[in-house]
Amino acid sequence: MSMNRRQFCALGTAGALTAIAAGMVGCANESGKLSDTGAAAPAATALGDASVNFGQEVDILVVGAGISGMFAAIDPAAAGKNVLIVDQNATYGGDAIYSAACQMCSTAKLTEEERPDKYMSPEEVREKFAPYYEDNPEGLDRTVLLQDWGGRYIDRMHYDWGYQFQELRESPYHQAFFPKDGLCTMKSEFELINEKVTEAGANYLFETTFKTLITDESGAIAGARFVQKDGSLLDIKAQAVVLATGGYVSNQEWMVKYAPEWAFLGNIVSGRKGDGIAAGVAAGGTLAGMTASSNLNPRYEAGHMLGTFYPLIGLLPNGKRFYCETAVHDAATGALAAGYNEWYSIWDGVAQNGIDQEVIAHAGNAIQTANTVEELAEKMGLALETVQAALANWDAICDNQEDPDFGKTLFLQKLQPPYYFLRNYPVRYKSCGGLAVSDRMEVLDEGGNPIPNLYACGCTAGTEDIVPAAGSGMLVSTTLAEDYAA
Repeated sequence: MSMNRRQFCALGTAGALTAIAAGMVGCANESGKLSDTGAAAPAATALGDASVNFGQEVDILVVGAGISGMFAAIDPAAAGKNVLIVDQNATYGGDAIYSAACQMCSTAKLTEEERPDKYMSPEEVREKFAPYYEDNPEGLDRTVLLQDWGGRYIDRMHYDWGYQFQELRESPYHQAFFPKDGLCTMKSEFELINEKVTEAGANYLFETTFKTLITDESGAIAGARFVQKDGSLLDIKAQAVVLATGGYVSNQEWMVKYAPEWAFLGNIVSGRKGDGIAAGVAAGGTLAGMTASSNLNPRYEAGHMLGTFYPLIGLLPNGKRFYCETAVHDAATGALAAGYNEWYSIWDGVAQNGIDQEVIAHAGNAIQTANTVEELAEKMGLALETVQAALANWDAICDNQEDPDFGKTLFLQKLQPPYYFLRNYPVRYKSCGGLAVSDRMEVLDEGGNPIPNLYACGCTAGTEDIVPAAGSGMLVSTTLAEDYAA
């Protein structure tokens, strides 16, 4: 579909990527350089000399088939709109489909019904988080909003769509919902979400990588440009574009700027370079909350998530425990705080033979087995006396049912051979911050005004976890159904 009387141009995001790393948030001007003021320039630059040539036209274009993008598509598609979800991967699910899938939610009706001691109303959420947002009332409002919509996500999955989350198990996270088949089995949830996306009438286009946004001669968002698997460009015209491309954790330059303390750790997420965020900036959007994420991950999820449900010991190379093993996300940051870049996680057949087989399978050959303490020490590469002392200390804790060092109260059980262990190390896996959005998930300009036809959700809009990401997708879905009802 070639251009006719209207003229279109593709916004150059390369300059925006550089601008963000340099601390600027402006658009490119007509020369392709950043404006000195950082303000939005009146015109955009085309990518090279390739003119815009629309090959497809839809009503709603969702960029990203992760959980937020999938939910964003449902309501407008169900309302009869032509909705297309485009993703660089070969299937839906994004990063969350491979995650441990701990879905923390206190605001759902299901929480109130099954776990009333963990339920919180939006007003209670506001009261709880207010001390953390004394100088940021907008941030507090957004936290409350996404906590509320996160609860709606859990309730839609369960009450509306019939998904049965895993029955409540003994753990420190009674406000968390897990997939029915155990840790790292988010696939079952995504299969249901995909079913509902398809039923609503939305379509997918996979193995097609987002490049930049397209504007018309007035500067209004008019679609997006992609690179297809064969390297050719594909321009898609749309009434509205939703950016759901994820965060920027694999953008080394941005990590150096916004999270320098973690920038030189390993990264286990690929393809999350902040292209959607940069595109929003190139269109006149602004940034919010750009900082380090709330926690790091171990390279192998089994090395900390098994501590959610089973007896597990975390040891530094000096043989000392360094965190409460049921506070699973303290492992990676705790090791670094103790001055180490690695640690060992040890468990026994209780965990190894439990229901959470997928998280164990994800670790593969990294998990080793030892039939005796001597073999355990040898394979760990630690002195026998060090490992013996560590296990003796753990046995004493179990005998007394009291952890004087870290206050652990659950799973104080002695480990029995054979032992299972792996060596873990800290990695980054998510970023914090992204495009500033309204309470309807509209991308905001420097003046706090919505940019027409441009929306963002999920990590592109600064969420960190599965539940608020899904909630943000549901919220923008509702917004789109309202804004494009005609």
